[in-house]
Amino acid sequence: MSKPRRTERELFPGSGATIGTRSRHGDLGSDEIRTDFQRDVHRIIYSQAFRRLRHKTQVFFFPRNDHVCTRMEHVLHVASAARTVARSLGLNEDLAEAIGLGHDIGHAPFGHEGEKILTEIIAGDKALNAVVPEFSHEINSLRVVDKIAKLDREPPGLNLTWEVRDGIVSHCGEDRITRTLKPHRGDKDLDNIKRRKDAGNPATLEGCIVRLIDKIVYVGRDIEDAITTEVIKSAEIPPDIRAALGGNNGEIVGTFLEDMVENSGQQYISISHGKADLLHELIAFNDEHIYHSEAAERYKKQAGYVLRFLFDELAQLVTLTRRFTKNGNKTNVSRVLKQFVTEDMKGRYRDQDPDSLIVLDFIAGMTDNFAVSAYIELSVPQATV
Repeated sequence: MSKPRRTERELFPGSGATIGTRSRHGDLGSDEIRTDFQRDVHRIIYSQAFRRLRHKTQVFFFPRNDHVCTRMEHVLHVASAARTVARSLGLNEDLAEAIGLGHDIGHAPFGHEGEKILTEIIAGDKALNAVVPEFSHEINSLRVVDKIAKLDREPPGLNLTWEVRDGIVSHCGEDRITRTLKPHRGDKDLDNIKRRKDAGNPATLEGCIVRLIDKIVYVGRDIEDAITTEVIKSAEIPPDIRAALGGNNGEIVGTFLEDMVENSGQQYISISHGKADLLHELIAFNDEHIYHSEAAERYKKQAGYVLRFLFDELAQLVTLTRRFTKNGNKTNVSRVLKQFVTEDMKGRYRDQDPDSLIVLDFIAGMTDNFAVSAYIELSVPQATV
């Protein structure tokens, strides 16, 4: 006879641990082995959208150096660190891991630069702007897991728990100031959050862990990548940071995580004032020496050309073919877009949805590599015979 599965309360004994889910959009049936949040971990990592993260920019555009971090490694690092802190605090490790894995699943190609470009495109499209007022990866990540991401040949949408969806949309990757996070209390209508500023704090302690760890994990890793690519030298790291946090990524992250465990409770997640000041100093150092370095910004202008060109060309294609009810051109990108519209997302777009929303979803899901190859295919003359 098999042993009975341990309950979540046995696994995660902290008084602030999230036990069970409020809801899913649809019933998944029972599972004799996994918790609800474990199921979400698996639904995320088995999705096509998650797999594409391995070819999406973290800091440096589509790196060919296998030791430089992509968006895939970043979410794995966040999920691992979040699980470590959740375990130390007796919180729900499965929930923290699922949020960590899914928090950046809606990132555009070319990282934060792609995000800015798509926001500019939206601002210039009145019909699209009425539906999507801005492009933020937090809001788009929720849209991806709710409406676009696919598991093999299942209908689009991962049908995740409310708590994971909340942690994803509320992780606020641009929040570089907050030191202490308390979960949001009260009602929260996830389906009607349209702007980053409206998402508020996560509603769970596990979501608060991910929101704070997101910054901790990327600052140290970005330094390692900058050293690897010779953007900076290790000696340039300020001496006070090296003395207080350590000389490499593992030491930096470890120091912050220990501090977070020591300074958090069952009603809030926090790091100390001293470590918060060091984190902000480290982010400022990265801003000056890495994020605005020549290597990181070398192709910003070209990234803009690529995404704007693709948006205009593909929007025209979708409109001229009446969403591929008529034949379009025979390029590879046209074939992939047709499959997206007529198979992957069949019946998911309403007649009143602008064609530009289809194109925005399609482009936002592209890897850096596919965006560049699509641009070349559509902008450079090809042999026709």
